[in-house]
Amino acid sequence: MSSVITVRVSDETRAILKRAKVNISEDVRKYLEAKAKSLRLHQLLPEIRRRAQKIKAEGDSTKIIREYRDAR
Repeated sequence: MSSVITVRVSDETRAILKRAKVNISEDVRKYLEAKAKSLRLHQLLPEIRRRAQKIKAEGDSTKIIREYRDAR
């Protein structure tokens, strides 16, 4: 499902974008999707930090990284 968002810009701004053949809908959509993703990650950060504090690395970190990569 999707929603429609309307944005009002000056005639001059629209004319400049139109002359430059900018796909306004696509550019605005990409920007808003990237912004939403960034905000979501920002919301998750406290939980990630909380979980990271619980993890205690033991031994050589390169070994831990290798085991993680091999498990994928």
